[in-house]
Amino acid sequence: MLEREEESVGDVAPVDLRSDTVTRPTGRMLEAMASARVGDDFYGEDPTVLALEERAAELAGTEDALFVVSGTMANLVAILALVPRGRELIAEADTDLVRWESHSVAGLAGVQLTAVHGTDGMFGAADLEELLARDDWRAPQTGMVAVENTHSAGGGSVWSLDRLEEVASACRAAGVPLHCDGARLFNAAVAGGYAAHEVGALCDTVTFSLYKGLGAPMGSLLCCGAEVRTAAARARRQLGCTFRQIGTMAAAGLVALEGIEHLAEDHELAHRLARGLRDVLPEWAAPALPSTNIVTLRLGPRAAPFVAALRERGVLVTEVVPGVVRFVTHRDVDSAGVELAVAAAARVAPETLAAPLATAGERA
Repeated sequence: MLEREEESVGDVAPVDLRSDTVTRPTGRMLEAMASARVGDDFYGEDPTVLALEERAAELAGTEDALFVVSGTMANLVAILALVPRGRELIAEADTDLVRWESHSVAGLAGVQLTAVHGTDGMFGAADLEELLARDDWRAPQTGMVAVENTHSAGGGSVWSLDRLEEVASACRAAGVPLHCDGARLFNAAVAGGYAAHEVGALCDTVTFSLYKGLGAPMGSLLCCGAEVRTAAARARRQLGCTFRQIGTMAAAGLVALEGIEHLAEDHELAHRLARGLRDVLPEWAAPALPSTNIVTLRLGPRAAPFVAALRERGVLVTEVVPGVVRFVTHRDVDSAGVELAVAAAARVAPETLAAPLATAGERA
């Protein structure tokens, strides 16, 4: 999880586009946290946690839900609940599970990650066919397939329900559970024109984050069946996570879930940013507008110096995977911040993008 940096460039606070995790809680969230009804969650007695889990299950269309610390933990307890040790999990090569969480999955769940290469984070049944059909005692057995919706490194790309149904059908036929890492699930739903429960109907487990896009200080939900929730709660306990009066944080999450429709405003800001970058960096910016709140530039070896130069100009972005620079809009960024980011990109481009590089294997 990324944290907001308390820094400034000169007398101007930086425009922080590294992630939508850097937002600060709203006044309504702080009020809800201060007045939350709480109890000991270890005994299942925190009424605000119970209300949050009930609301999460309702939105995702699942029987139950479990409140956890982070999206990484939500993914991990789903895997611990459903995948036997020694099996493999199939996911797209640039998902967070493969890029940033595989050490947790391998080290704590005893499950190896097998990557398939998709387009903008998407893959289909044909990409899974050989792996799901494999019946060889010398090779690992598939224990789960995972999709990421939206796909961060793919520029916030959105799974269509038709493509997801194709993958879900292949998983059902093979008897393999399908997991959706839906950290930005509601961004996908808003942009894709569907409801979150339509994704939940196709997947065995679905996660979503309260602190990405929705702006809560912490927390993610694993949405699932009742039996899976019991197994996931046991895994959460094994990982050392025991909540007590956590209703203060759950209250912020309930307020965050009231703001789903406002995610469209973040998407519109991302469109403005993408259009601006296309104007000043025509050789590098993607021609299509982003689907959600993430804009990417594929700069190859130029990515790191570009990120560093923007930081000097008061714009914080990240190299989300090697060679790919990511800008993320959120409710703590406005039009003026977008304009500043575009202007900074135009200023640093001559020194970071124009000079030829001798490095081989540059990603276009």
